Amino acid sequence: MLQIILPIVFLIFGIFLKKTNMEGFKGSKRFANMFIILGISTLVAKFILIYLKSK
Repeated sequence: MLQIILPIVFLIFGIFLKKTNMEGFKGSKRFANMFIILGISTLVAKFILIYLKSK
């Protein structure tokens, strides 16, 4: 379950970094794409592993 929740948290945090205008997060905006890609790839890999395990 943690393997599905954590990538979703990465996706939400990456989108938050991309959209925010808060002063404290201006230096972290360059990491937004990294968090989004990490979240998507981890989530897809987990679904592939769940599918392969069910066979």
